[in-house]
Amino acid sequence: MPIKNVNPFQDPLEHMRPEVNRYMALLKEGLESGDLPLLYGPAMERLPGQWRPHLAEHMGETPRELILEIGSHFGEVILKMAADHPDTAFIGMDITFKRVVKLAQKAQSLAHKNLLSVLCNAKALDQVFADGELDGIFIFFPDPWVQKKRQMKNRLVNKAFVETLHRKLKPGGFFWFKTDCEPYYADVCDSFQDRLWTANETRHGLPSEIYTSRFERLFHEQGLPRHEFCWIAKESIRTDL
Repeated sequence: MPIKNVNPFQDPLEHMRPEVNRYMALLKEGLESGDLPLLYGPAMERLPGQWRPHLAEHMGETPRELILEIGSHFGEVILKMAADHPDTAFIGMDITFKRVVKLAQKAQSLAHKNLLSVLCNAKALDQVFADGELDGIFIFFPDPWVQKKRQMKNRLVNKAFVETLHRKLKPGGFFWFKTDCEPYYADVCDSFQDRLWTANETRHGLPSEIYTSRFERLFHEQGLPRHEFCWIAKESIRTDL
């Protein structure tokens, strides 16, 4: 069940009956007890600009980098990244109770102290993170919204969202995108044709490594095309001088 409210600091369980979805109770219990590495609603209100120190409390050290996955699903990719880079903090963001709880449970069972699962609509990115707070953001195989033309407005990555991405990333931070939908890929690439971004053609850092999701392997097995790119955020150029 996906959350419907965009306000990231509103409690999505406030007016819902726990019996509607068993993961609602697990989500609430996990947060209140501290047994699961997850956050949602009012518990995130103090964290914009403070994500690193918050994660440092769990890691026992200040994270070298802070990486966000939007649409973490059940965490296959981000769990591998967290295991490979224990000195880097990872946040998996999704909009369904089940996915957020499942990712937190897996992180806990694998003792990944550098991974946090967050229930949040990515459209609220500007509220949840301070400017320049993130070192990297990646989205792998989002819903392409292509069955009906009117659904295209539901796509997350557009020119306005790209501007938000640039603000949230520090200069030199990356945005890594994969999709099986060529029209979506073309539209996203067009949104990054701006002086504030440069193509990460040498693929340095995390995007230079190989991480594949279940969707990507499925498309590969079926001989279907996959598209990806990585862009690096440049420092903003002031125009008010």
